[in-house]
Amino acid sequence: MVALYIILGIILFFVLLLSIKVRVDAEYIDSFRLKLRWLFLSFDLYPMKKKEKKPKTEKPKKEEPKKETEEQPKVKKPNPFKTFYENQGFDGVMQLVRDSADAVGGLMKSVKKHFIIDELFLWVVISHNHDAAQTAIEYGEACQDIYPAMGFICSNLKVKKYDVEVEPDFIGTFSSAQFAFALSVRPIFLIHAGIVLAVKLLFKVVLKLLRAKPKTSENTESQNIQGGATS
Repeated sequence: MVALYIILGIILFFVLLLSIKVRVDAEYIDSFRLKLRWLFLSFDLYPMKKKEKKPKTEKPKKEEPKKETEEQPKVKKPNPFKTFYENQGFDGVMQLVRDSADAVGGLMKSVKKHFIIDELFLWVVISHNHDAAQTAIEYGEACQDIYPAMGFICSNLKVKKYDVEVEPDFIGTFSSAQFAFALSVRPIFLIHAGIVLAVKLLFKVVLKLLRAKPKTSENTESQNIQGGATS
């Protein structure tokens, strides 16, 4: 019983750890930065800190006596995809594609519910080389693209804080953009969704490919003997 309690305690401990949110922060103000945070840990994904490599001292290599080995011809393994296509044809391959797409689609639907956008800020300044007319045209096109895209994101995902500003600069020389983005998710949901995806692909795709056996071509020749007179 003591061993069982220890195992249950370890499992509960890992479940609690994996239930803590992982946060990804990305921003582009003066330069692009990407950071990963979990618990009290923080990792700079970009730009990464370069570690100084110590110079390696090369040791003299010892000459090993060459061994004469006879090269044996390699036996080619049958391609499972080709074998499956030969057995099931085009319809069978399309069914595999549909099953794979269904499994991946289920993964996306499951994962999408647990992604939370904590912050989403976008600032865009439109300008075209002191040309007020062209700046106004590009400003209208930018608003036509950016605002519907942001509306789609906010209506399909959980977004806590967001703000979008698109402004024209009629006396500027070039356009610019800045953004700040923060996304959080609990790892336990990602692991669960990954396991479900792996099981679906295993039974609906992988096992079908592995069970496919190559066709054995048996050429049977039948001779038609015509009667004749023999002496």
